[in-house]
Amino acid sequence: MESEVIAFLSEFTGVKSENISSDTLINDDLGVDGDDGFELLEKFSARFGVDLSPISETYFGPEGFSVGFLVLWPYYLYRRIKGYKPQTIAPLPVRQLVKSAEAGKWVSM
Repeated sequence: MESEVIAFLSEFTGVKSENISSDTLINDDLGVDGDDGFELLEKFSARFGVDLSPISETYFGPEGFSVGFLVLWPYYLYRRIKGYKPQTIAPLPVRQLVKSAEAGKWVSM
């Protein structure tokens, strides 16, 4: 199953499969983020028959740099000073996709 998931990720990201291992982080090492991350999970679910409904972690941040941030930066700075903590992004290793594909449902690690 691991080689099939790695082949899928290689196809999706364009990264050579020999550069992907079970320890590779999809969001950090492969640079998948934002809408691409959600698209990856949808295609993964369809291809490997994995139920994604149990996902509770956030693995992908927003898509790129927003021009709106330039206008809203004082608001974000104010929230940061007041103690607002931004949403944390959980690491998403290839191993987690392999285990989920084997189980047919999302496996948290």
